[in-house]
Amino acid sequence: MLLFETARLYVRQLRPADADALFAIFDNPAVTRWAGDGTTLTHAQCVEWIAVSQHNYATRGFGASAVVLRANHALVGVCGIVYGPGCDEPEIIYMFDQPWWGQGLAGEVVPAMLAYGLAHCGLPRVAATIAPENVASRRVAERAGMRFDRQAIDPDDGLPILVYYFEPAGPESAATGAALLCAPASPAISSAAPA
Repeated sequence: MLLFETARLYVRQLRPADADALFAIFDNPAVTRWAGDGTTLTHAQCVEWIAVSQHNYATRGFGASAVVLRANHALVGVCGIVYGPGCDEPEIIYMFDQPWWGQGLAGEVVPAMLAYGLAHCGLPRVAATIAPENVASRRVAERAGMRFDRQAIDPDDGLPILVYYFEPAGPESAATGAALLCAPASPAISSAAPA
């Protein structure tokens, strides 16, 4: 299912056929450095992640999603809203294949995903947890309108994390943001998207 489009990307639910593309991305230690415990994922873990994401779509209405280039339909990363292990509030995640770093894709998709989460999933706010040294992700979060809340300790590894939140000023701002950032899928993209 297609969630939304941006100028260069479309975001859709992950599906089993994405396992090979996810493995190609998440087998790179540079990509996974800031995710979870920083270890790469096996192919089996990518398959499991897709299954968990599909379960989350069915039960929560959101989850990790595929970020796909509109120009050639290549899966170049993941962005979504998830509940991390032991977390009681939704958190945005985003990771891209290394060849696409520095091209503004995260800055393009993160604001749209935040708006989608508030407007279409009924979330009152969305968190981000970022390692203090991950300056690029901190900039993406701040440019997307997320506000620094506090420093905390990650319960999984005991390392410091910075906690950011995205909260609209009021219900009208969430709806307006979604209207601007989350253009509905065009028929051309819907029919051209790989099955």
